[in-house]
Amino acid sequence: MLQQHLRRLVAAVALGTALVSVPTGQAGAAACTWQKTLWDLPAGAALGEVVGYDGSRYAVGVTGPKSVLGTLYNRRGTLWDDGKVVLRVEGEIPHLRDVNAAGLVVGDTVVNDRFVAVTIGHDGRTTALPANPAWTGYSAWEVNNAGDVVGWATKDSKTILVVWPANAPGTYREVPTPTFYANTIVDLDEQGRVVVQTGPGGGYVVTAGQWHQLAAGSPDGSGTPYAIRDGRVVGGVNDASYAAAEWDAQGSLVRTIHDGAVLVRSVGGAGTLAGYAFVGSVQRVVLWRGGVVVAQPIPAAFALTGLSDDERTIVGAEAKRPAHYRCS
Repeated sequence: MLQQHLRRLVAAVALGTALVSVPTGQAGAAACTWQKTLWDLPAGAALGEVVGYDGSRYAVGVTGPKSVLGTLYNRRGTLWDDGKVVLRVEGEIPHLRDVNAAGLVVGDTVVNDRFVAVTIGHDGRTTALPANPAWTGYSAWEVNNAGDVVGWATKDSKTILVVWPANAPGTYREVPTPTFYANTIVDLDEQGRVVVQTGPGGGYVVTAGQWHQLAAGSPDGSGTPYAIRDGRVVGGVNDASYAAAEWDAQGSLVRTIHDGAVLVRSVGGAGTLAGYAFVGSVQRVVLWRGGVVVAQPIPAAFALTGLSDDERTIVGAEAKRPAHYRCS
């Protein structure tokens, strides 16, 4: 999952030797009191992760008990509405991967030993998305507020990108897909653009069926996306050092943010960016506008999932507990 990839990247950056902290003078630019609210957990669960957020009220992730080593186990898909549990699936499947503002949940289940892309109702019932009989397996990864769904399918031993368009129910579109070492769909914007991570580093933005590799800033670097909004791709670059980055819908590098910045994880409705940067010697969630830090809203380590559309709520997990910070 994306959160696992993000944790690996964060750990790698923390081992770096040339870390630069965010300028503290910029951090006080936004006057706001951010207050934490821990989310509800289902009975028997002690920990959780948030993997998908609609930018307003709904979120999906996993919850489960805490092992003697402090880790999450017996992971079960969970749906929240403003921090309140709506659904926790009873078994290991279906997997809940994303949710939109209408509460439409997408993911996958297993039928006859193969993955099948599904939508998941708030009662846990699944509905299979239409498929090509030639596919040996398929999965839904992202859904936008328009109801477009995007995912992967396996066909002739190749992985292909698939779109289920909201304006043509019961249909799907196979997108010609290059061959990659590995790939993860990380986001889908309202105009249908898709961003994909590839291999240990790197990524593409898919616009109107065309794959545009993200520029890295140097021949030996890589650009890795984490989100897209209205064609604005955000993430991080790694060449001589790590930096947060922005690209356009054709993959051209628009801006890099240094001064301790690591990556951008989310874009708010008014263009504010949320991501990670070093504050002193520790990594924290920060907010940027125009490439400048405007807030350091969370004093503790926080696994960031998303910034709300109104830019007043930050969703994720703190100490493996799903939570949000809200501006008041």
